[in-house]
Amino acid sequence: MLILPWMVPNNQSSFGSLEIARKCLDRVSPTILTLDGDFSLIETKDPNVDKMLEMGFKVFPLVANKGFDAGIAARLLKTHASRKKTAEILTAKVLKDNYPGLNVDFEGPFGDYRNEFSEFICLLAEMLHENDREISVDVIALDQDPTPQHTWGYPFDYRALGPVIDYLVLMGYDYSHTNSPPGPVSPNFWLEDVKKYATSIVPSQKIVLGLPLYGRHWVTDPFGVHSIGRGVTYDESMEFAYKWQESPVLHESGCMYIKVEFADGSIEQIYFENKDTLLKKIRIAEGLAGIAFWRLGQEDRSIWDCL
Repeated sequence: MLILPWMVPNNQSSFGSLEIARKCLDRVSPTILTLDGDFSLIETKDPNVDKMLEMGFKVFPLVANKGFDAGIAARLLKTHASRKKTAEILTAKVLKDNYPGLNVDFEGPFGDYRNEFSEFICLLAEMLHENDREISVDVIALDQDPTPQHTWGYPFDYRALGPVIDYLVLMGYDYSHTNSPPGPVSPNFWLEDVKKYATSIVPSQKIVLGLPLYGRHWVTDPFGVHSIGRGVTYDESMEFAYKWQESPVLHESGCMYIKVEFADGSIEQIYFENKDTLLKKIRIAEGLAGIAFWRLGQEDRSIWDCL
């Protein structure tokens, strides 16, 4: 099973996890490239990339529209000429630095350019494949055909993308997200539905299921108003459990859960993953090409003893 972990640049916890996990991995995707609306390719310099190459990893850099800005995506995708130029810029970078491929992570509510995004990926895939390079595309995890009102999911046409890419990476997380009420980040029932929908359209050998190594922490005030869902690591979650003297329990959705109620009526809740809950999610991915992890440095590191 292919395992694609993402890493953030210049983050020692991320690189430290890679060193621990190296026996389980042969590839890694550092999030080092962004495109601006003026077609500038911005690279975040990270000395750890050279170390990854020295360690023998295949490095597939991730490229995103800067800030997941829908306006930037629109400018890059608007015309055939702009799509071709964007694809040429990215292909030239892959060839210049001799990367084996590229991970494309355009995000944002740019659904007005759904067809244009598909055409852009077709152009980019053709250019990369002509040079024996690989392309994977990260997409919002869907369990049904999206509508234009599904703002972040609508740009992604699985039917158009599937035939031309090597891997379709389903971002199987943020079911409950920064701005939602408290809830699981990646419930198992949803992952099953996401897998079923995707495999009804795209061959299973092209599908990678993205899984979260992080959790989220919400604070609800005495009046029932929720904070944002702040991202937390496994270690931070366990530190809260120790602080509150509350043992994490298995939530019905398949993740670990901590809840504490205070005398003033406020509540704090954390939904997160440990080794055992991740292994159950990995089993959901059986029959697919593999799994991806967002992101190294946030996990219960004992997971690497099991893969």
